Amino acid sequence: MLELLFLLLPIAAAYGWYMGRRNLRQKQNLQQKKLSRDYFTGLNFLLSNESDKAVDLFISMLDVDDETIDTHLSLGSLFRKRGEVDRAIRIHQNLIARPSLSNEQRDLAMMELGKDYLAAGFYDRAEEIFLNLAGQEDHSEDAENALIAIYQMTKEWQKAIDITRRLPRKSQQTLKPVIAHFYCQLAEENPDKSGKIKILRQALKLDPKCGRALLELAGIYLAFEQFDECREMLEKLIDADVELFADGLGFAKQMTQATGDKEGYQQLLTRAISSGAGASVVVALALNMIERGDLKVAEAMVLDKLYRHPTMRGFQLLMQMHIQQAEKGQARDSLAMLEQLVEQQIKFRPSYRCRECGFPSHTLYWHCPSCKNWGSIKRIRGLDGE
Repeated sequence: MLELLFLLLPIAAAYGWYMGRRNLRQKQNLQQKKLSRDYFTGLNFLLSNESDKAVDLFISMLDVDDETIDTHLSLGSLFRKRGEVDRAIRIHQNLIARPSLSNEQRDLAMMELGKDYLAAGFYDRAEEIFLNLAGQEDHSEDAENALIAIYQMTKEWQKAIDITRRLPRKSQQTLKPVIAHFYCQLAEENPDKSGKIKILRQALKLDPKCGRALLELAGIYLAFEQFDECREMLEKLIDADVELFADGLGFAKQMTQATGDKEGYQQLLTRAISSGAGASVVVALALNMIERGDLKVAEAMVLDKLYRHPTMRGFQLLMQMHIQQAEKGQARDSLAMLEQLVEQQIKFRPSYRCRECGFPSHTLYWHCPSCKNWGSIKRIRGLDGE
């Protein structure tokens, strides 16, 4: 009998092992079914616009399986993009509070939380998070780019410049035009004119084609009555960004009035037009020719430009010339009325448009209010513009 019991022991052990595996499998199946059911319930809450219930459910599921962390990160990002920043913050804060997270997972959650704070306008909290992450190799570049965005919003230009120096060389090269604008912002805030010049020269050293720096230097040199330097900046502006030359016409006119160099003024405008300057410069040159008594030459030039690039400004000037030459009567009155209508059309049309997002404006903004790009707003080209 005892020998029979010894023979049955392996069978009993095998049966116990089998039943244990079966119970474990059943438990896992039940757990998986509950997890799937909870996810479907959470998705149903989202589709029913019951976001609060969905957030509560997804957070409670975190205790079930750590593999759902990526899903929670994605969910928080989704809430942030939808503008529900408070819910995104709540999800990411709950993730960070879990002691079982690995360092990599915690850093990812911290990065998302920093983005939440940035979207909510809590710049000091976001800055603190990104400064901590900037020292870590895996997240340094993303954190530094986020810090640049924060310092732009808070107008801390020197901090933004300092952060860009920590970026990889390739990124620094790409950001040079943007960093030049940061220097221009610093110059704008500097009350000392000689200090402005020094900072703007730094911008040009970084980006020699920074039209903004050249334009602002021309204005400063004009105020100092340094006319040779002013003309030099305007000459360089033609080579760097000829589209901005129309915004420097006022400086060129004041310089001419101060020096009496009308011939030099005409040469400057002629060079700008040959380099691709638009209707505003053509009109300025034609008016200068009319003042010197060259009405027919001015009219021929305007007609030539209109044939090549028709613009409302050119049509208006041509009508003004014809009104001056027309005899008094109904034809002249009709032409004058038509010229006034064109003038109103020009006045109400925007002069500038962002090349990135299409934002229209009557004023030149260096930083687009819509898409936040630097130097993307230019004068409109075409019939209604240049």
